[in-house]
Amino acid sequence: MDAKNRKKILVALDGSDHSFNAVHYLARVLPRNTATIVLFSVYTKRPERFWDTEEDPFIDPNADDGRLWEIEHKRAIGEFLENARKTLLKYGFSPDDLVIKSQEKQIGIARDIIREAQSGYDAVVVGRQGMNPITRLVIGSVAAKLIAGLTTVPLWLMGTEVIFDSSAPLKLLVTIDGSDNALRAVKYVGEMTAGADIDITLFQVIRSFDFRLPGPDEHFFAPPEGAKWTEESREAHVVRAAFEKAVKILADTGFDHRRITTKIVSGVATRSGTIIAQAMTGGYGTIVIGRRGHSKVGEFHMGRVTNKVIQLAGKTTVWMIS
Repeated sequence: MDAKNRKKILVALDGSDHSFNAVHYLARVLPRNTATIVLFSVYTKRPERFWDTEEDPFIDPNADDGRLWEIEHKRAIGEFLENARKTLLKYGFSPDDLVIKSQEKQIGIARDIIREAQSGYDAVVVGRQGMNPITRLVIGSVAAKLIAGLTTVPLWLMGTEVIFDSSAPLKLLVTIDGSDNALRAVKYVGEMTAGADIDITLFQVIRSFDFRLPGPDEHFFAPPEGAKWTEESREAHVVRAAFEKAVKILADTGFDHRRITTKIVSGVATRSGTIIAQAMTGGYGTIVIGRRGHSKVGEFHMGRVTNKVIQLAGKTTVWMIS
């Protein structure tokens, strides 16, 4: 791939097994030779118990245990990043595709990641740090700060259950709502994944109980001559048009149109709950959703739905597209 179309992905790693899941996930979702992957870690010079040392007259700021901890911590982070690089090499990535970068915390871990991400990256991949082991709903502080502060770069929030079975295609559930923002997210998915072993379902949730999408032989671009638009026919028109545009956008990026399906669920009480339920029952390892959107169907404000999906879809990886 030429340099102009080559993607750049920032993978924030903290040395945990959970963050290492991102390495295995990238091996499944990314076509080879299409992206530069930067394995990135922000480390602290001292453990938390030493942070206030310089303000305490009874503690020597140059104590040997503090220096030894720093040396050991940097060594461990270096080994972890190198292990991640070797793992991606085993998956078939080129050495030229992989970059290791680590730095001492300058402002704050999340803010340092955000500052790095703003230097030309197409995605930031991060784990759900601080996850509550019982409910698996709580997002860790670093991830929460990235969700709030990383507004210009797509964020891939790793789920707790990464599907490692490479014998079956990875399935992406791409939510659309008829908005231009949603269609831009569709294009982004195609550009990032075209050529990988992936199936995509374009998914739309309509809350109306009276909604009916016309069949392929029915007239939906305009009402019959002399008739007027009804709310139902107008919604059907917008939904069908959105699907047609989305499929064409994916195909134009090089994604195999035979691996694209569409699905609508209507008459539901909650969009976010329906999206999560579809992902869980349908075996989708990834939900793709816009950071914000505004649909022509039912004044669908995507921001609230996005927030709920991110908070509740703990097991599933979520792409939040700006």
